[in-house]
Amino acid sequence: MMDTNKVLMTLLMAGSLGLGATNLKPFKPAMQLGGDLSVDKMRQQNLAVVKKAVEGLRENLPQKVDNYTTLVGVDSNGTQLIYTFEVNAGPKSDEALKKEGAARIAPRVRRGICQDSQRFLQAGIDISYRYRNAQTKGEILRVDVGEEDCPTLKKQ
Repeated sequence: MMDTNKVLMTLLMAGSLGLGATNLKPFKPAMQLGGDLSVDKMRQQNLAVVKKAVEGLRENLPQKVDNYTTLVGVDSNGTQLIYTFEVNAGPKSDEALKKEGAARIAPRVRRGICQDSQRFLQAGIDISYRYRNAQTKGEILRVDVGEEDCPTLKKQ
């Protein structure tokens, strides 16, 4: 969907692999969910992954997505990655854009997130896409996705 997902995946894998170690082992998400990792340690690890992802993505902003959409911000709230997009929709009102977004765009965005952000979702990192009108700065669509929102996502 977007090159930013590739960047996020690279950051996630780099953090999990412990780059710089002498004996690197293949990354296996299931290993992080078992063993002696406590829930608190997994949360701390996810917080660190989200923080690094935000730092890395911010360096490349703004980033044009298509003729109408630009990624303008990446933030976090705990283990939630929050992407902010601006949409240049011309003279359409925020209300018209909200109706169109909820009916047509949100399901496609949700499917895309489920497909492109599987590793984050499986690791307990939720994804939020927030769209705002480039002219008014009003929010016109919000799509929040967690692992439970992706029925075809394989459990690790």
